[in-house]
Order: sequence, then structure tokens, then C-alpha cells
Amino acid sequence: MYKNYDLIGIFQTPIIKIKFKEHYKYNFPEVEKRDNKPEGWVESLNTSFPFIEPNDPVVSPIVKKNLIADLKSSIVGVFKQLNMPTNIDLMQFWYNIYHDNQGQEKHNHLTWVGGKNLYWCGIYYHKNASPTTFYREPGRYELQRWPDYMDSAMAPVLCSKYFPSVEDGDIILFPPYLDHSVKSEQKPNDKMRMTFSFNIDLLSLNVDGIEILV
Repeated sequence: MYKNYDLIGIFQTPIIKIKFKEHYKYNFPEVEKRDNKPEGWVESLNTSFPFIEPNDPVVSPIVKKNLIADLKSSIVGVFKQLNMPTNIDLMQFWYNIYHDNQGQEKHNHLTWVGGKNLYWCGIYYHKNASPTTFYREPGRYELQRWPDYMDSAMAPVLCSKYFPSVEDGDIILFPPYLDHSVKSEQKPNDKMRMTFSFNIDLLSLNVDGIEILV
């Protein structure tokens, strides 16, 4: 069928998907299902948030150090290709482990580091990857919806949530203001899903000897 139109989506929310080139170097043992989460979190999961402690039973200090360095290297390489600032630091690095009927409620990363704005946030899908659901804030765009809009070409610009397809070894970067969640699922084999989450800080720039705080 002849197409005589272009559908232009403006003011898009950026998500960056990266293939982690060093994924093959990292392997973590299967751990038993456990509910370990901070006060205030709702869904059941096993998380090391907000940091991976030196005595962590799953990730050793040297593995943590190497993993952060390798993730940063992959991200910096992509930022260079996109002509984006690369003077970054990965901070608040932690893991999340999900088993049968475990997940994470909708949340964002806006208030986790005091008053300083985050540059990006990231998820590294390490084992048995399942999609993260990202949510769009309610707005006037919803007025254009009709009952079957999801079956039309307009669905991408009118939908309120999105879950990018991911595989083990993928990295997803997203803005800190973007709400997201992990669906609690019934898994027949009950194998653990493991991800690493982190926030990315944009460090100060030095221009002609003058420090510029970002």
C-alpha cells in the first residue's frame, strides 16, 4: 500500500540501549529466593540497594570494581559516538535479584542524591533478562486517544508506557525523572533474574583553568 505520510514524534524521551562488550567476563552463582529490601519498598525482591557492601555474599569487592570500570568504559564509548559529555562517574551501584513473584513498584531516581541533579540512570541486564516498564507522565496527549488506538500507527506517540526488548548483556540508560517498574511474574523454573542498577553523575568541567560545576 502506498504511504503518503510521515508520522513525526516530537519532544521524545531518550532511552539509550547499549551492548555491554565485557558481559562475557561476569558470572554470578544462582542464589536462593530471599526478600531483602529497604524500608518503604513494597514489592518483594533481594536488593543490595543503595550500595554493594565489601562483605556482600554475591559480588566481591574486586569484581564490583572491575564491573563498574567496564560498564563505564562501554558507556563512555557510546557517549563519544553521540557527542555527549564523557566526564562521568557511576555512583550508587547496586544489584537487584528477582525470583518467582518478585518485582519492583513504580519509582524514579529524582530524590536519591540530595539536591544534585543526576545525569543518567542505568540498568545492566545480567541474567535472565526481562523488560523494565517505563511510564509517561499523564498529559493532554491522552485527549487524542480512542478505544482502539493501540492497534494503530499512532500507538507509539499516544501510549503511556513502554518496555524495551532486552537480552542478557544489554545496558539501558534513561533519564532520572522517568518512572519505571519491574513486573512480578510467575516463573515455572524460578531461575533468578539479576540486574545491576546505577546512577551516573556528570562531573565538573575544567575550561581554561576554570572549574565549571554542572
